[in-house]
Amino acid sequence: MGINKKTAFDWRHKILSSLKTAGSGIFTGITESDETFFLQSSKGQKVEGRKPRKRGGSANKRGISKEQVAVIVTVDRNEEIDMSVARLGRIKKVDIENAIGNKITEETILCSDSHVSYKGFAKDNNIEHHAIRANLKQYVKQKVYHVQHVNSIDNRLKKWIEYQFCGVSTKYLQLYLNWFKIKERLKKSKEFMKDFVPMSLENIAAKERFMKIDLDYQQLIDFATHN
Repeated sequence: MGINKKTAFDWRHKILSSLKTAGSGIFTGITESDETFFLQSSKGQKVEGRKPRKRGGSANKRGISKEQVAVIVTVDRNEEIDMSVARLGRIKKVDIENAIGNKITEETILCSDSHVSYKGFAKDNNIEHHAIRANLKQYVKQKVYHVQHVNSIDNRLKKWIEYQFCGVSTKYLQLYLNWFKIKERLKKSKEFMKDFVPMSLENIAAKERFMKIDLDYQQLIDFATHN
């Protein structure tokens, strides 16, 4: 197209910035939520103090640590979906509140793993909650309450990030979550681009969101450093 690849890269991120709120509605009925983790990445950036990490690298610490980025993924049985970068390390109740607190009602029935933060969030918001204890080989409760849909989305998301892009920088991770969310919403569409384009144009705050990418990333790092 006769443009610099950096320009094309920025254009991509401007478009993805516009998708943050596309399709973000209320979760109704049985709603599954789960946290998934990505290794913190500085892909495409100069990093001082350590050697560049090779593709597919691993964290220095075992288990969940601040080397990993927590993403909260939520979906209901009507396929309303949300994906939000929460923090570095283990999530807390406030992260769930920030991600989906304004997208639930008293009619929402929350299904999650047994993480105590989900229990506290459900109690604070006065909603029904079913914790699935996979560690006890409990996968379905009362034949209807489970987290199989959200776990499937987690798996597809990770494969897409890894194999389509060889991983993405933490700085831009939320943008790619926005993209994947729309892909999920339109997966049954017969004219993907025709349906996608209006979604990419409806958010008039897209440029402002794009300009805040560096600030949002720095706030994520600073918060992890001091908390």
